[in-house]
Amino acid sequence: MRITSQLIRQQATGPLPSLEYLDLSSLDIDYIERLASYKKLQYINLQRNNIQDIYNLECCPQLWSLNLSCNQIQCLDGLSRFLCFGTLILSNNDLSWKELVKIRHIHILNLSLHGNPQLEKDNYYRIHVIDCLPNVWMLDGRIITSAERIQVKNFFQDSALTEHPVRRKLTRDWFVPSTMKHIELTGLFGEKATSLLTKFPVNAVHNIEMDRKRLQYLAYNLQEDLVMEQKATKSKYQYVKYKQTFLEDLLSVRCEEREKCNMLLLLLVVSNTFIALHLYPNSFYKDELHVFIFQQ
Repeated sequence: MRITSQLIRQQATGPLPSLEYLDLSSLDIDYIERLASYKKLQYINLQRNNIQDIYNLECCPQLWSLNLSCNQIQCLDGLSRFLCFGTLILSNNDLSWKELVKIRHIHILNLSLHGNPQLEKDNYYRIHVIDCLPNVWMLDGRIITSAERIQVKNFFQDSALTEHPVRRKLTRDWFVPSTMKHIELTGLFGEKATSLLTKFPVNAVHNIEMDRKRLQYLAYNLQEDLVMEQKATKSKYQYVKYKQTFLEDLLSVRCEEREKCNMLLLLLVVSNTFIALHLYPNSFYKDELHVFIFQQ
């Protein structure tokens, strides 16, 4: 099936000129097209289709959350001009390690790559992804702390001294096309990306305090996603209805009320999982909420 103007009208949940959320999941779509008229799109769900290559997303500069899971994607060229994503779901595709170089520069709060056979068959899958992608905050539902990045760096240094060293998947001197050399100036970024880069400068020091700030921002971003989802799908997230800052509030009091907060968050995970399965095919929230339970 092709994306047509009629299909977009059918799937849209609000006025087309101001459309921010578009669910095109499970429609046997082969090719991404017809999105140029929707400059305000922030959330696009294209999971469970037949997409092999990513095209025509550059016309959506405000794009913040993109779900391309359960397709047949092998090439990431169509993402290379973006500077930031709140959520990027590429799980269950056919990506190779060399494709990750095309998103190495992108700041991604929440990245899902699990279910790509060429990646996951490596025994050091998570270590390699963290090494390849220095600007990812959370991978497959688990936050990447500053301590874990140090561990990954030490892993390769220690491995180099062994008889069978583990080689990096992407070297630091990997060829960079001329079109990508000044991506921080020529890349695409919307309002959410601008806000992120303002609050978290590229050259900021990574330490425990930065981990806490990132976790707080992840909570804020998840709240924003839930509000957007509720507005677009008319789903009934009662905890968002009554207090939109519920996750940030839970994090702020968790040190004093750890057991109670953990139990509440666990209940949220369970209830949210059932809601996601029935009302919203993009069920990545379960993993995101899971992070808030177990992080310090």
